[in-house]
Amino acid sequence: MTLLVKDANTTVQSLSTEIDGSGNLVPLHAPASVSTQGVASPVGPANPLPVINTAGAAASDGSGTVATGGSPQTLFGGAVPANGFLVQNNSSAALWVCDTGIASNGGASVQIAANGGLFATPPGYKPAGAVSLYGATTGQVFAARRW
Repeated sequence: MTLLVKDANTTVQSLSTEIDGSGNLVPLHAPASVSTQGVASPVGPANPLPVINTAGAAASDGSGTVATGGSPQTLFGGAVPANGFLVQNNSSAALWVCDTGIASNGGASVQIAANGGLFATPPGYKPAGAVSLYGATTGQVFAARRW
């Protein structure tokens, strides 16, 4: 069966369709996955797209303590995390983290709550630069990972 639709230029385009296993009309131009035999099948609940973890590398530890209270410090030896990072605040006072400049207790920095607060980059987020951490008190403990 062919369904006629108008594209953004208001030109009529034909769209090939078929009936799926539930009796629904579905487009054949849907994303497809290719089997090992080279045959493409429409993507759906019975044939989901494969998920590829592009991060793929093991996480690297950057845990530690605030070296000097009131002074920002760079995490991970200044290396920019390739695919993301997380920082957990294991101290009794707030910490701030920033990957777009120097961390401070405000501005572009993200506050991490005391006693277990956590900041983790979302999937697909590529850090803008080196990760900087700010804590007001020397010795504040944090856990950090980059991947």
